Amino acid sequence: MPEWLTLSFQVLTSFVFAFAAIKVLNPLAQDIGLVDRPSARKLHQGNIPLIGGLSVFVAVLFAAIIWLPNTQELRLYLIAAAMTVFIGALDDKYDLSVRVRLVGQMIIASLMIYGVGAYFSELGDLFNLGNIDIGWLGIPFTYFVIIVAINAFNMIDGIDGLIGALSINTFTAIAILFLLSDQNNYLSVALIMATALLPYLLFNLKVGKHMQSKIFMGDSGSMFIGLSVVWLLACGTQGEEQAFSPATALWLTAIPLMDMLSIVIRRFRQGLSPLKPDRDHIHHILMRLGNSPRKALLMITLAAVAMSAVGIVGEFFGVPQSVMFALFIAVFGVYHWALTDTTVLKQFLRDSKQNEPQYHEEI
Repeated sequence: MPEWLTLSFQVLTSFVFAFAAIKVLNPLAQDIGLVDRPSARKLHQGNIPLIGGLSVFVAVLFAAIIWLPNTQELRLYLIAAAMTVFIGALDDKYDLSVRVRLVGQMIIASLMIYGVGAYFSELGDLFNLGNIDIGWLGIPFTYFVIIVAINAFNMIDGIDGLIGALSINTFTAIAILFLLSDQNNYLSVALIMATALLPYLLFNLKVGKHMQSKIFMGDSGSMFIGLSVVWLLACGTQGEEQAFSPATALWLTAIPLMDMLSIVIRRFRQGLSPLKPDRDHIHHILMRLGNSPRKALLMITLAAVAMSAVGIVGEFFGVPQSVMFALFIAVFGVYHWALTDTTVLKQFLRDSKQNEPQYHEEI
């Protein structure tokens, strides 16, 4: 069977199973209470099923079993993914504490590092001084990367469609790079992941008359996405058959990564916990500037696509890794400055309004 036809069947299988899983899990989630309830911070209406991550996992699982070679690496990845989704679903159901969630994320990282055997030991030529080989330090570094990735995708999940659109962008960009390097097995996984996210995105945005039952991704989804992104990036950037450089990998996850780092820096400067929730993410700021949620979604998605394109083009034309890394740091600096300045300005205007003298008309 031609490779393009095999890939077509893989993505079709992924889409169908994801769509079917949503239809089956939606009423079940309502019955067992696996829903997101409105609160002071959650302004949606009604109880929304948290089944996005579950539907994506079901699709990836069946598509992988049907179409992908039964390798030990794939089996271990699917086991790690199943554990990830299970821990995330527990968090969605019982709202686990930050400490318990962190322990769960450490377990997930351990499964990938010691089970799948994927971790970052080489960081590439980031400073034009030769390849940076961190050896055994790659294990604690990979723990850090997995926790960052999980929380980055979790934090960006603030408006309808955003985590779905950004994740599809990341997996599609990874797939393109694997395609350019003829690594078809990893290409298939990336495409299956991207396609499995499409039904979630359509239901989340309520696109079409058959997809009006709104669903959310849930922590099971953000954790699964984070794990899968890191695994594919590790597979693509490490070893002798490197598909792309670690510097390129930064561009593929630019918006979630930059947004999280910017938030953490601002919270530390304000003396707040980096895990404290707030409404100063990029989507919140864009909406405070007068943009609708859909317009903010479009703007952020286009920015993410543009940054992924920079990474792909740089990799394709062999731009030095040090240049790509320096450019990424420069873009992040501008990003952080822009969001910080906007936040400060908003606070200044708010304080100024509160401090205005109140005049009362005399009768």
